[in-house]
Amino acid sequence: MQHLSGQPNIVKFKGAYEDRQSVHLVMELCAGGDLFDRIRAKGRYSEEAAAFILGQIINAVNSCHLMGVMHRDLKPENFLLSSKDENAVLKATASGFFAFH
Repeated sequence: MQHLSGQPNIVKFKGAYEDRQSVHLVMELCAGGDLFDRIRAKGRYSEEAAAFILGQIINAVNSCHLMGVMHRDLKPENFLLSSKDENAVLKATASGFFAFH
């Protein structure tokens, strides 16, 4: 995750901390919720809006592949929106599902 943090469509990794029972990952705040909830709330997208979202997903996947990483769980729930804004930046998450290949 740390190597991918500079990519605009991937959630930034801020740090990791460990106590006696757990490892805590600190990630960028994405206050807009996930893509699945946005799709359900909106109901339908215009072709232009869908292309904008898909372009961001492709950018995230491409950034991962260029770094030799694959995301093993691509689904709307694993894409977060940076804000509640209509044109918020979409960011891939689910750190347990990134794998080096």
